[in-house]
This record gives sequence, structure tokens and C-alpha cells, in this order.
Amino acid sequence: MNRAFPPRRKLQRDAETPARRVWAISDLHLAQAGGGNRDYESRRPDHLKRIGDQWRAVVQPSDLVLLPGDVSMAKTHREVQPDLRWLAGLPGRKVLSPGNHDRWFSSAAAIKSMLRTDQWAVHATAVQVGGVIVCGARSAPVPPEDPSDPSNWSAVTCRRLAELETALEQAQRLRGDHPDAPIVALWHHPPFDLHRRPGPWVEAMERAGIDWCLYGHLHTEGQWQAAPGGRIGTIRYACVAADALGFRPLKLWDWETTRPHPNPAPAQ
Repeated sequence: MNRAFPPRRKLQRDAETPARRVWAISDLHLAQAGGGNRDYESRRPDHLKRIGDQWRAVVQPSDLVLLPGDVSMAKTHREVQPDLRWLAGLPGRKVLSPGNHDRWFSSAAAIKSMLRTDQWAVHATAVQVGGVIVCGARSAPVPPEDPSDPSNWSAVTCRRLAELETALEQAQRLRGDHPDAPIVALWHHPPFDLHRRPGPWVEAMERAGIDWCLYGHLHTEGQWQAAPGGRIGTIRYACVAADALGFRPLKLWDWETTRPHPNPAPAQ
């Protein structure tokens, strides 16, 4: 028996129970096995404690928390275990997607067996948890030259876009069975460039009829001020990098007070 990873229950906990409140935070940069981002940590001392304190102050066990990337600086499945264990000690159900630093996140299928019972993962996939359809992919930066021209797309850009489109297709199939469920896309890099030009993924997300796109990756005040947010086209966007939020998860909606699913069904 391989004892490298903790035993896993047969069923993940409470996937179907509706979440009254939905939160988001990215760029936790956990590194309890070592190998952290020294520059990030030197500018944000005690960030692990600050995240834990702020998280516990607002998130309830039945809530849903979405984490679009840079969850852990670990490089391997073994190294990430302390970080997943620490995350499981925080209240709420969590859905993770990979960022540029998540080298341990090889694929959603590869890491499924080591996730705790309150954790789900998406990468070129979609899941429904707490009444919310969540999809995502590893993401890529917006092409530097005319993002609307496919001739400027690199192989990485094309691959990430294809992975996202696969995730969006799965999300649309899930919505076919649950037409009232909002769809949230997790995309770690900003979906627009500094000139607010959209990357090719924006059109794909609009075509799929998603309701929210959450991203992070930005770590300076100037970047946060320029980061697109609010409703653009048919989608609501939010930068949820932990340091941009003061390390407190951002509440996206409360089912009792906020309408999370404003979009009509996508055109056929």
C-alpha cells in the first residue's frame, strides 16, 4: 500500500448541498515544504497567518471558495501535501485551478486522489459544487501583438485556449441539467492586457455564456488599479489575488441578497 498520501474517502463531502455564499481568493503561494517565493514572502511577511485569520473571519463551513491559481509553490505531489492539509483546515468547500507557479498540478485527474474531501480541482474540466458550475484551465498571458489575430498566438496560447474550450464545453453540458446554476471560469492570468485588449479566451467565455471570470497573478498596486473588474460585455470579472484583497477572500455573492446568474442562455 502506498502511504505517501493520506487515505481518501470514497465520496467527496457535500458537493450537492447549495452554498449560501461564494468567495474567491488566489495566489496563496503556500510553501510549507520549502521552496517558496522569497521575493513575495519578503514583501508580505506572515502572509500565511494573515490568510488563515482573514479566511476564518468570514467563511463558513457550508460556503464555497474558488481559488484561481498559484495555490502552492510545491513542485511535486509529495511536496504539496502540507499545503493541501493546511487548506483543508480552513472552513468552506474549495475548488482549485492551476496558476503559473502550480508545478505540482499536473492535471485534474492526476491530483484527484490526493485532494481532501472538501477540495475539488479543475483544469480543462468543469465541476458542480454547491450549486455553482466551476470550470478552468491553466491560463496564459494575452499575446503581446494584436490578440485578435491568430497568427500572433504562440503554441502555448493555442494549447491553453483549447484547454479552456474543453472546460467550457463541460460546463455547458452541466448547465444543460442545471439551467439555473451560474458558471464561473477560473483563469489565473488577467484575461485582458494592459491596454484592456481581450485575449482570445474572452470571446470563448462569452460564447459559452459564463457569468463570472476570476483571475489573479497581479502583485503591485499599479497593476491592481488597472485590473479590469465588474461587468464587461456579458461577463463579470474580478481580480482576486490575495495581496490585492488584503488577504481576505472576496465575497462574490450571497444567494439571499445577490443574483449570481444574470446572463441569458448562449445563442445556438
